[in-house]
Amino acid sequence: MMVNAQNTFSSAGLTFTPPQYQATINWDFAGENGKSPSNPSLPSVGYPCGVPNGYGWKFGMSSNENVADDIAGRGLQLAGAGYDQVYNACTGPNTRKSMPNARIELTDIVVDYYSISQNTWVRAVKQAVSGAAFAEEFVNNQATGADYRDEAQGHKSVRSGIGNAADNAGGTTGRSVEDGPVGYNFHGFADRFNITWSDVKAVVVSQAMRCIPHQGTDLNDCKKFGYIANVGIDSWATTTSPFDGFVTHGGVSGGRFKPVTTDWQIFTNYTGPKGFTGITPPPMPQF
Repeated sequence: MMVNAQNTFSSAGLTFTPPQYQATINWDFAGENGKSPSNPSLPSVGYPCGVPNGYGWKFGMSSNENVADDIAGRGLQLAGAGYDQVYNACTGPNTRKSMPNARIELTDIVVDYYSISQNTWVRAVKQAVSGAAFAEEFVNNQATGADYRDEAQGHKSVRSGIGNAADNAGGTTGRSVEDGPVGYNFHGFADRFNITWSDVKAVVVSQAMRCIPHQGTDLNDCKKFGYIANVGIDSWATTTSPFDGFVTHGGVSGGRFKPVTTDWQIFTNYTGPKGFTGITPPPMPQF
């Protein structure tokens, strides 16, 4: 991986307030994908390209207020892993935007949970994400290498989607869905960490993202709003248990997809009492 020497953009704007963070959690909790929290009256910029219309998470997301419901039936769950997804946005057939000079810069991912036994929020992990380019509809877990780059201050950046990423990450799978050919999204994930899910009253995943140029300082491709992203979390039996076809592991929740802009935004996924009823709001993460 090479550090992006051509990107002269600073990381100014990575300071958020607790009220901003709580408002973000409320926005990301549920709703139509692709809507802008800064101007919710505008139509969606699009939904994840290459995802069949029949997938329940294509057009909107909805988190659960009860963590136990999300992990029921998997047996003892003692580990977790945060993830992110960076998709091209489509509003209909063949509406994928061309934006090869746009990259999505990513901070570390942070996971906090509200411990039932300790009656307080606990920091589970803060770590960088790696990842791969997965087929946008995840058929057969088809994947290839990601267009993934090191940036300043320990950040990473990615590109994904047909024609917008390098090598196979910018190609097609040879399949099509209602909005056109299926390509590759960036599906990032951090290392698994220890978490006793029976002790979790609420959990929140947070990561900051923004759009930067692939080369130079031209932001025109970023201003096309052709990327949407979200974060989420999975539960696992242990930190070393094998992939077994979602018998002893699986998704806990996923946040609402939002447009990625040239300004830093926090992307969250919260599962727990809505409005933080009965608990304190989660601490503001430092990215």
